[in-house]
Amino acid sequence: MSSLRFLRVAPLLVLWMLLPIAAPAHAQTVGDAFTMRGVDVDVTAASTQAAKDQAIAEGQRQAFRLLLERLTAPNDHSRLPKVDGTQYVRDFSIESERSSTTRYIATLTVRFSPPAVRKLLQGAGIAYAEPRNRALVVVPVFKASPSAKPVLWDDPNPWRAAWAGLGGGGLVPIVVPTGDLTDAQAMTVEQAVAGNPDAMQALAARWRTTDVMVAVATMTPGGKAMDVSLIATPGAPKPFDSLAYQLGETESVDAMMARAVRDMDRAVDTVFKQPNLLQFDRAASLSTLVPLAGMEDWMAVRERLGRVSQVRRWELVSLSKAEAALVLHIVGDQEQVKGALSNAGLQLDWGDGYWVMRPVGNRK
Repeated sequence: MSSLRFLRVAPLLVLWMLLPIAAPAHAQTVGDAFTMRGVDVDVTAASTQAAKDQAIAEGQRQAFRLLLERLTAPNDHSRLPKVDGTQYVRDFSIESERSSTTRYIATLTVRFSPPAVRKLLQGAGIAYAEPRNRALVVVPVFKASPSAKPVLWDDPNPWRAAWAGLGGGGLVPIVVPTGDLTDAQAMTVEQAVAGNPDAMQALAARWRTTDVMVAVATMTPGGKAMDVSLIATPGAPKPFDSLAYQLGETESVDAMMARAVRDMDRAVDTVFKQPNLLQFDRAASLSTLVPLAGMEDWMAVRERLGRVSQVRRWELVSLSKAEAALVLHIVGDQEQVKGALSNAGLQLDWGDGYWVMRPVGNRK
């Protein structure tokens, strides 16, 4: 294979470069990770309007702090920028509200400006994780007792209802299958409990991802606790193998399940976040050759590079029918970048004095 060189780019190859790439139909938008839902506020003031205005401002500041903690490592939380979070708000909505003459109680959804938040963290020198492009499909299986028949697609399944009520957001987009005929054909409840790899692969293909996590929730005798066990495809951000959740004194089973789902959602984010923090003090450029078998390979490389947050941008040096030469502008250490590329379906190897990157598998 030849070394890096400049070539004239043929008109047909220019057309390849300009063709749009369709995003997966289920994909969560990047901005969703910059949205904080379920922000509760309760303020008493001289009047209803004064209480409402104060509550909304406090809710936005509270949401901003939670957003920064979502994006960054726990050991950096003590040095997060102390700024007025309201100036980073793109918009907000009120999900529910109650008020009296002096008190205002509400639940807010606050959406922040991703470019402004990124600029703030980069300026403060704090590493953060970008939202993951590939979804995690969660398959919630419920057992009313250890000896009960497991339930997946059939109703009632309160565990699936709890996951369906998660509401999006977070660094890792969560997909809860609707349980339609296609889902049911891809995976039966027996296959889910057994962690059948063929069924998991079929369900992953159905939702255009590679990552599936079966979450089996089993109520203990007496209904005072719930045991959760997880089975996942290789590489999926699985936070634990098994964990028990205890029912609170005044808590309903549905509330306990909702709490468990929120806890697991945060845990999934944590597993994904640590190896994917962008270290902006470790910026570099990396030249690589990409062997090509045709237009499909080039299109795959372009689309997959767009999913890798460690690749801030890339430049095309040369392009022929046989290979492309690229310069990747990256952040993070070498192993972190290689791992991120691998997760996107791009294998990066060093050989004979240069880097070679190849599209592998069928990562959609």
